[in-house]
Amino acid sequence: MSALRAILVFRGQEAESHMSVQFSADRYVVRARRLADLSQRELAERLGISSSLVARMETGEVVPTTRMLSRIMGLAGLHLVVVDGSGALVEPVPEDVARDNAGRRYPAHLDVNPVEMAPAEYGWRPRHERHAPKAWFQLRQERDRRRRGQKPAPDHPTVADLEAYRRMIVEEKMARLRAQAAARAAAEPPLAPCSCGLECEESGPCVPSCNCQCEPPVSGLG
Repeated sequence: MSALRAILVFRGQEAESHMSVQFSADRYVVRARRLADLSQRELAERLGISSSLVARMETGEVVPTTRMLSRIMGLAGLHLVVVDGSGALVEPVPEDVARDNAGRRYPAHLDVNPVEMAPAEYGWRPRHERHAPKAWFQLRQERDRRRRGQKPAPDHPTVADLEAYRRMIVEEKMARLRAQAAARAAAEPPLAPCSCGLECEESGPCVPSCNCQCEPPVSGLG
């Protein structure tokens, strides 16, 4: 009897540790058909396949695809799931995970960061003939160096994550500019109170006899 064979690497264990799990798809097909109270012919009609193919799946001659097996389990109210060593459910990567400009996912084993975090040696510069990259990933050696002492992120960032990070970058930049402007204003000496007389008000700039000289006359104009 043939079977699907899954090798699972559990979190929290050494990288080399693993466990082999013998998954008998044929017997699960029989289980689902019994729970759903379906004959081989009835199951075949539900799936749009021949009853002989159902029979071959139940004998192990044919191993159903994951999609087909999921459909069969669904007819019996069952679901295929992936769990880790503790039995906790493991979710797939998000559907809206960040992709490159060609619509491809970034390498799953590498870490992906917003392009604003790319170091200078990354070498990207804006060019009119190509779109700006949406993110950048670190090669394994650089990834390992940056990961030292840090727990890797469970997933690549999503499109929403990248947008949120860009908004945060803009907000932090504006906050720095406001703080710098406030610091410059605090460092400038306060202006002396104006003591101009009526003559200055009538003439526009301060008259020569005014002690304030808050608006001195422009040279060459009279």
